[in-house]
Amino acid sequence: MAQTDDRVAWYHKPVGIVVLTLFVLGPLSLPLIWRSPAISPRGRWIGTALIVVYTVALIWQVWFAMQVALSIMQP
Repeated sequence: MAQTDDRVAWYHKPVGIVVLTLFVLGPLSLPLIWRSPAISPRGRWIGTALIVVYTVALIWQVWFAMQVALSIMQP
């Protein structure tokens, strides 16, 4: 990890980014990762990959839930 500074805003710290990604922003948190001075370049790529995997998993879950709901509603 790059140097962590107390003057870095909470939303640029890794824990803040994880919380925002999971509960609020989803893939829209990618700019936070890339602009964060507290995350190394390698960490940025790892974070990006994790967010992409998380987003694909959520999309698949919604698609699967819709298929189940539609199959239940059909007579």
